[in-house]
Amino acid sequence: MANKKILDKFPEIVQANPELTQKQKDVLIASIRLFAEQGYANTSTHQIAVAAHQSEGTMFKHFKSKANILRVALDPVIKQLIPDVEAEFKQESLRHTSASLHEFLDFFVRNRMAFAAENQDAIKVFFSELLYNEDLRQKFIETARNELIATFHDNIVEMQRRHVMIDWPFNEIFRYIIAVIVGYVVDRYVLFPEREWDDDVEAKYLIAELEKVLQP
Repeated sequence: MANKKILDKFPEIVQANPELTQKQKDVLIASIRLFAEQGYANTSTHQIAVAAHQSEGTMFKHFKSKANILRVALDPVIKQLIPDVEAEFKQESLRHTSASLHEFLDFFVRNRMAFAAENQDAIKVFFSELLYNEDLRQKFIETARNELIATFHDNIVEMQRRHVMIDWPFNEIFRYIIAVIVGYVVDRYVLFPEREWDDDVEAKYLIAELEKVLQP
């Protein structure tokens, strides 16, 4: 199954929100497009207003600041888009319940790497705000944690039952796998995107690292 791009669905989700005026929707859609293309820091409020076909005064009446535009934009991503894409990933992962540990890790690592590659624009747009905004970070962690736990739990319990994965508590395994994958994503798309990356080689290292620790 192909990974969905989170930001492709963003306009549809925003347009369906009855709590926003059309002017607010236009600002959010225009701002996210510009943030993805140019970066948050390189996008001015004037550019957003022009792209949304309204004056800066009208825009600021609704949102007060560029930072607030991003915070409001994050809300539907956290509440609707992330659960949606993770639900699809869960359905795909259930097909690997009877796989070997290596096969499961190969699927998981490559699937999440592909997802990150498809959504690097969203990662670049939202990461800094999630890093520095405590309320948004907690909201994101709560949503992502619930969805990921639901995705992982059945697979891991089944592999432990078949004695192909180490018999650690679920929380320990979950934390370890997520730490390895998130570490790669942050390095690849946030801290060192200018490096020469060979993603196939990186995938093999990640799979080997995880398999070495998680094999029974």
